[in-house]
Amino acid sequence: MIRLLLALLLFATASAAGATASGADLLARCGAYEKSLQNQKLSAEEALDAMWCMGYISGLLDGFGVSDFRIGEAIAVCPPEAAISRHKALAIILRWLRDNPQEHANSGRRSAILALARAYPCKP
Repeated sequence: MIRLLLALLLFATASAAGATASGADLLARCGAYEKSLQNQKLSAEEALDAMWCMGYISGLLDGFGVSDFRIGEAIAVCPPEAAISRHKALAIILRWLRDNPQEHANSGRRSAILALARAYPCKP
């Protein structure tokens, strides 16, 4: 059983690593993580999606932290003094995706930065 789960995890990670996540992917896969936060039971596939989502959000925040939330030369997001938690970022991104279905075909990175820029705008 453990070997099967490890094989599934490796397959899911390898296939996800080669593809760019869309806004629709984030909404679908991160919904599983949201479900886990509500203490709902997850299927094996949902558990993998939840792990993928937290890895994606963590990597996204780490990457943005290194580049100061920049798009080109402009700083797009001005977070509060304290770092944005993964849970807070996830809630902001999922809410934005649900409110903006026209963005689902765009990249997850673009969707995330637009959502966070709306939540934490930079003052001119």
